[in-house]
Amino acid sequence: MIMNSRRLPVLAVLLLWLLLAGPAIALDPAQAVQRLEQLRRDAGAPGASAAVMVGGRLVYSGGVGYADAENEVPMTGRSVHNIGSVSKLFGAIGVMQLVERGKADLDAQIQVYAPWFPRKQAPITVRQLMTHTSGIRHYRDGEFGDGQVLRFRQFDSLQEASRRWQDEPLLFAPGSHWNYTSYGASLLQAVIESGSGQPLERYLRERVWIPAGMPHTELDVPARIVRDRARGYELDRASGRLENAQQENVSYKFIGGGIIASDEDMVRLGHALNSGALLGHEALAEMYRPQLGPQVKAFRGEGGSEREQAPVQALVWRVLTDASGRRYYAHSGSVKGTLSYFANYAEQDVVVALHVNARGAKADLEAAAEDLAAMVLPAASKGR
Repeated sequence: MIMNSRRLPVLAVLLLWLLLAGPAIALDPAQAVQRLEQLRRDAGAPGASAAVMVGGRLVYSGGVGYADAENEVPMTGRSVHNIGSVSKLFGAIGVMQLVERGKADLDAQIQVYAPWFPRKQAPITVRQLMTHTSGIRHYRDGEFGDGQVLRFRQFDSLQEASRRWQDEPLLFAPGSHWNYTSYGASLLQAVIESGSGQPLERYLRERVWIPAGMPHTELDVPARIVRDRARGYELDRASGRLENAQQENVSYKFIGGGIIASDEDMVRLGHALNSGALLGHEALAEMYRPQLGPQVKAFRGEGGSEREQAPVQALVWRVLTDASGRRYYAHSGSVKGTLSYFANYAEQDVVVALHVNARGAKADLEAAAEDLAAMVLPAASKGR
């Protein structure tokens, strides 16, 4: 056969590109499924799902078991979950975008953006909200009333949603201790809305979700019909019985824990950060920089943290190191019977998102995420 000479330059360019690109990174689907099945069993959950992205390429998306146990709907990487406190990452990204544009200041007092928020025994800054050092409390047992009835209430504004707790004194002087608080993080909504002049969801859609390619991410609004929505469950460890998780209206904490997304959407978020599509280098570096000095300890008072030590806390993100010494940035979440984890190996541009849809058993999502990342991370990157 005689090859058309006009095609030779095209073929030569293609061959050169393939040689320069090097071998493609692949993830063994059977190995990933095996790890997800182990996670599902550990959690006592109907299903587990994950997605892994390397250099902007989706190398794995899948699930095991069921997203909806009653109707036996299979779990996939496109199943839409309540991501719980992983939602806080959108608060960090939105605020840092505004900082870049000169429309927000990390060290400004929160009243600059939420003038309705009562002044406390000491000023609270945006940075302190993002590092859980504000002194604002977390949830309190019984505060949602008998039968948790207040969890069903619809709030039409952050100001209205904050009235239940905003007049309480701080647990400690801001900046002196670390204590995880979804209420404090939820105030980042005020920074985003005031700094941008837009409602929270519109801003996130235009500035984060669309640029990152996240079509299945939105606020969890009870009235909406959501395609591919997964359901959450609670496991009674004593009896081994699985039950439907109690529903709630998360309008009181959209940034604190009220966003839904698929695993595929979440790994696209990580790559968008790593490629500079959402934030510039300086803003990324500040967002990921550990913010707490050695003098900041975990708060041990009434309703305080169960941790002995404060974590390596960046702006919302946690800074972690895996068993091979590789640094990554992460956050976990739990709400409505789901457990979520998001890990971004920013230096290698390897991103992992995963879920299980039951709470009540001991399930180590952090370890599972690290195991999935290790399937594509070369051993040579150890210690970087």
